[in-house]
Amino acid sequence: MIKHSTITYAMLLIAMLSHAQDAATVVISPAQPLSAKNTDLRKQVFEWSKAQLSSDDYKHIKAHPSADIFPGKVKEGAAAVTRTVRFTHDQISEALVPVVSRLNYSQPWRDNLYSTGLYAAPGAYIEVTIPKELLDKGIGIQIGAHSDNLNQWVAGKEDWRRMPLIVRTQQLKATTTKIASPFGGLIYVTTAPKAASWVGDVKISRAIEAPLYRAGITTPEEWKTQLQNNKAPWGELATGKVVLTIPDSILQQVTDPAYVMKIWDLIIGGEAELAQIPQPFYRPQRMVIDEHIGGGFMHSGYPVMIHHSPTRRLLSADVIANPLKLMVGSKGGANWGFFHEIGHNMQNLDWVFGGTTEVSCNFFSLYMFDRLLGGRDDAHTGVSNKETQDMMKKYFSEGADYEKWKSSPFLGLIMFRQLQEAFGWETFKKFFREYQALAAKDPDGAYAKTDVQKRDLWASTFSRVSGRNVAPFFEKWGIPISDAVEKELSSLPEWMPYNFTPQQ
Repeated sequence: MIKHSTITYAMLLIAMLSHAQDAATVVISPAQPLSAKNTDLRKQVFEWSKAQLSSDDYKHIKAHPSADIFPGKVKEGAAAVTRTVRFTHDQISEALVPVVSRLNYSQPWRDNLYSTGLYAAPGAYIEVTIPKELLDKGIGIQIGAHSDNLNQWVAGKEDWRRMPLIVRTQQLKATTTKIASPFGGLIYVTTAPKAASWVGDVKISRAIEAPLYRAGITTPEEWKTQLQNNKAPWGELATGKVVLTIPDSILQQVTDPAYVMKIWDLIIGGEAELAQIPQPFYRPQRMVIDEHIGGGFMHSGYPVMIHHSPTRRLLSADVIANPLKLMVGSKGGANWGFFHEIGHNMQNLDWVFGGTTEVSCNFFSLYMFDRLLGGRDDAHTGVSNKETQDMMKKYFSEGADYEKWKSSPFLGLIMFRQLQEAFGWETFKKFFREYQALAAKDPDGAYAKTDVQKRDLWASTFSRVSGRNVAPFFEKWGIPISDAVEKELSSLPEWMPYNFTPQQ
């Protein structure tokens, strides 16, 4: 019995050791997610990734096995190339800084990313050469587009479907730099938005060509050839307003990139026009498809990160470059999500008061449905007639309450829809311009530091641009306005929608 038990224990120990996982070899994928309960291994994986992605010892960086799954393999037969690309960086104008400084959800001061149309294979170093006159310009290199850290926010409590850190960044402090990533990725040149303007050639060797469509530059024949010859798992579609980072499987279906990007220019241009943000902007918006992001279906920022995970039925990539799906009502699907997240990037925090972060970004979703899709039919179930009436009747029957109002974004949106229906989008544009003028006069934003200030400023500014006193309307919804502002606006004719609060 003792001998048998000893042998059995030894066999179990060998079996356990043979299946032991470590950070350098563990495979994390949608089919094999790393459980949130496995805290020890997650910590090891995170620290290993962090160390690898900050190491200058490029000779000892090896491809991680998870990279085969995400961001993906470089196809067999890929030939390393050397390319010299000319880049132009324009420093953000001083006049635009106060406006951009209020767009906090857009991560306005993250380094600009300049696409190269090149890809670094996992574990293979690339060599970057710049002229010495660019050494003091704050130029860097980034490998990888999927910049969300899965060790924090919502993803920190979820099972990981990819490695938690997969982007490598490095400042260029010498004329020649060698850099590698265990995960590989698209290659970018980086510079801070406020850095002085520069123009220069960047030479990148030992890279793989990746599809890059540049609107107005890439011909249909060139695009077709890029797709036919592509060995990289990712590529991009780019205009001066937006860059879409998309997997090769989707890019291969894009036969008319000019039309796709014309639509995206209309989307970005339309949302910027509503926000009255000057065009051309200081950099394009960026949209990146990812298997696992930090939180939400999508989230705002630079770049906007977009979930595409078939195992979770998140199929955004199937919509982003397909006009037949992008331009039809989705009842709150991917296109509403795109418009919503770009809307976050347009939100001026001076006019975002308590409870409206997930409300006022939807002004832009509604504007896109109104101006591009021809109306709000099937835009989102949350703005349907039935849902609108049901929410209003329930809310007012229980008694208007600001705390309840703040907790229900589509209820909150009804109030602003009423203003838009009465006064039109042009009044909203005037309203947004007023805030930009305030920011230009007072870059510190002393006029909108507290929530009380923001609510008062919203009511008083909208009343001035519309010529009607909307303070009583705000208060009817349960949103408090100060006595001083009520008195200030009392000379204007009061406005209230018909049949409000709803009697039937």
